[in-house]
Amino acid sequence: MSANRQEAPADQRKNRRCRAASAMASDRLQPMSDRPQQIVVFDQRPFFEQVLVHGLQNRIIAQERVTDILNDAPKGMVQIAEYFGSQYLRPNIEAARERIVNLVSLFLEENSAGDLDKAARSLRDHTFLSLSRGGSEMLKSLWAMPEDESFGMLVRQSQKEFLAEWSLRNLADYRQALEQRRAYQLTISAALWFAERLGVPESSISTVAVESIIRTAMLLYLSGSMAASIPNAAEFADILAAIRKKGLPAKGRKLVKEIFKELPEAYQALASRQLNRLETEDLPRIVDASRPLSQLLRELEPLYFLRDFGPEDASQFDAMVSHEWQKMTGGKTDDDTLLTLFVCLATDTPPKRALTRTAARALIRKARTDGFKRPPVLAFVRSFAPYEMQDDLEALWKDFFLAAESELLDASDTTLVKALTFLKENCVVL
Repeated sequence: MSANRQEAPADQRKNRRCRAASAMASDRLQPMSDRPQQIVVFDQRPFFEQVLVHGLQNRIIAQERVTDILNDAPKGMVQIAEYFGSQYLRPNIEAARERIVNLVSLFLEENSAGDLDKAARSLRDHTFLSLSRGGSEMLKSLWAMPEDESFGMLVRQSQKEFLAEWSLRNLADYRQALEQRRAYQLTISAALWFAERLGVPESSISTVAVESIIRTAMLLYLSGSMAASIPNAAEFADILAAIRKKGLPAKGRKLVKEIFKELPEAYQALASRQLNRLETEDLPRIVDASRPLSQLLRELEPLYFLRDFGPEDASQFDAMVSHEWQKMTGGKTDDDTLLTLFVCLATDTPPKRALTRTAARALIRKARTDGFKRPPVLAFVRSFAPYEMQDDLEALWKDFFLAAESELLDASDTTLVKALTFLKENCVVL
């Protein structure tokens, strides 16, 4: 090939980009001592710049090393800009420069614990690109850690998206996230320890809030259950009913002590916290006989991990939960009866399945005096209605409420004739 042959267009573009990157890198990496007008922002500089200035001033880093950095930085900037999706450097070169400086800063500050002498020696002894890769590996390791206390997330931010955000974040953010994610990892590991003891495969706890597994284990042990299995909803109800009736058995405390002796030390604090929450928050509600068991189940079930159950279990559970519902409705399921109960609840009137004309008039007057409220009905449905009916009942009440509010609270209807007619058409009025 001829030595005088002109560069190909692609090579020309690449060289122009590298020269542009080199110019930006040179400006950014120039020691602060050569830019005295910026000394006032010393504390705001990236850690890398602080280290570079410190190393030069204290003769840890030679000027030749700065030249090496200025030669390496543009190469890294090109690689970073291309990684984040553009074949054209000009729009992304500034961000690439910020990223590479920040990645080097993260690595130096974390590994030196902020010691400028130690960081300067690291900058002297390692290439600029290797320090940048070190910062990148820190962030990749952070990305690989759990984002929350669920075991097996359905959706995870892609590594590229994560790096795009975090390569511009500071060390304080990194350390905070690292501490949080380490705590998540520890909680997940502890939950897996308990799950294994209770015969629960990992595949069955995907996306589960893992603290609920520890809490469930504590309940089983405290209740004296020796069964090595997670309860289903019906069995959970049986455990609560037994505690309410007989209290906690003595063997429960003994069993908890034995478990803690076997529990790895790293998990002790987590298990103790869940045990304490169970004893201080859940047990007082469990033994409170004035609280209907059906309501208690609705409150506590989301806090515990329960295994799936079949139709026979579901019917047993529904029978227990819907006892209060059956008592209120008398087994009736027609809209007129249910809406009669609902309007009573909405006016803070003792619930009835049918109203006399006198009781209906009194209800209308009470609604106009004290108000006609939607939330008490929704709360009643969610607490006592069979699960498979709840959505339909909520829809029934919401559709009825707006019309009822308009008709029952119409001040122009001074004789209550229109309001009473409305109740007759939609409720049971004798």
